[in-house]
Amino acid sequence: MKLPPFAHAPSFTKLEYIFGAILLCYPALLFLVRGGMNGALFMLTLLALFLLISRKAYKNKLDSADRYFSIAMASGLLAILLSQLYHHDMIARYFDSDSRFLLAIPILLALRHINIRMLSIMQYAFPLGAIAALVAVLVTNPNVRTYASTSFMNHIHLGDMALLLGFLSVFSVNWTGRDHLVVKLLKILGLLAGMIVSVLSSARGGWIAIPVFLFVFVYFRTTGKLLNKLLLAMLSIGVVGLLGYFFIEPIHQRLWMIYSDLSKFSGGHEDTSIGVRLQLWNAAFHLIAANPVFGVGAAGFANAMDRLSAAGLITPIAAGLGKGEVHNEILAHTVRFGIFGLASILAVYFVPFAIFLQAARSKIHRQNVAAMMGMCVTLGFFVFGLTVETFDLKMTAAFYSLTVAALMAIATHDKSTLAGDSKS
Repeated sequence: MKLPPFAHAPSFTKLEYIFGAILLCYPALLFLVRGGMNGALFMLTLLALFLLISRKAYKNKLDSADRYFSIAMASGLLAILLSQLYHHDMIARYFDSDSRFLLAIPILLALRHINIRMLSIMQYAFPLGAIAALVAVLVTNPNVRTYASTSFMNHIHLGDMALLLGFLSVFSVNWTGRDHLVVKLLKILGLLAGMIVSVLSSARGGWIAIPVFLFVFVYFRTTGKLLNKLLLAMLSIGVVGLLGYFFIEPIHQRLWMIYSDLSKFSGGHEDTSIGVRLQLWNAAFHLIAANPVFGVGAAGFANAMDRLSAAGLITPIAAGLGKGEVHNEILAHTVRFGIFGLASILAVYFVPFAIFLQAARSKIHRQNVAAMMGMCVTLGFFVFGLTVETFDLKMTAAFYSLTVAALMAIATHDKSTLAGDSKS
């Protein structure tokens, strides 16, 4: 019987085994262990620094893509520093989430020195992570039917992360060669688990990313003319959308509520799910217009809620929810940290995306697939962030940072270590 590709892996160093173990476990830790995701990121950072210093790999000259990536991932800390200095409000916790992006830099540089076959263990990490999300939901509430969550992750972040892992699972089929049937079943099960968690979470904002994932997959994993790819992508998106709407009741109900919420909002009832978001976004634009350069500071948006409510710009219910978040990642960074915050969050999304896009042109199949999945991660988080603050939880910032770094390490790995790989 043919064994899974990883069973044929050559011997690795002890350090590489530790790297591999963390990469295998971190998606599951995101859902199963409070603080597990951050712990994995910090451990991998320490190992990365040890490897870079011990092998003097830090002396290797960075190429232009590495420099752009480093600037992008460090830009958030600079934006926060400038804004908080301006507002004379320097508190360490303001830097927590964006500091996770900085840690992606040594991880990326170190993982390029790890055997590529060890890094490919991530093809098992994604489905195991999606399955772990489903297990966490069922353990927390076995009878859950809607708004599924865990003891430390709300339903929106839970649904979004599970959905992303599910698609990464199935997109990794035949990533390093022709997968054994058992491996294919594991990856398909990962997709199903991620979709189930997403449906149970009722996080409809994340469902907007499904057409994006399908388009990226069709464009990069099928052959033919661009027009044919576009038609196939549109057909796939249409079929998936119709099947979900007509045959999955929670999806039908949540999508129908969009029309209901908008109707209520236009009729003067503003405190619906969509109505609250529209109010908060309007409040954010109002504050941005008054503070375009340095923003209102990390705590400024929350502190402005009572004042804006008293002025009649938003309702008391929206003001209460606005003290927690803006419900849009780009607006959140802009209103808090001004033009520098806007530039930093766009850089965190689109500089890695541009590097992945360039790497997707590789003729080496393993790199090509890693780049495609990296684009799904960056675009997925961008879409998720349109309706919720994705990085207000440190664990999701850590997940984005580590996943982007690991996939980029594979997508841009030294080609000399990829002998035998060919583009399928």
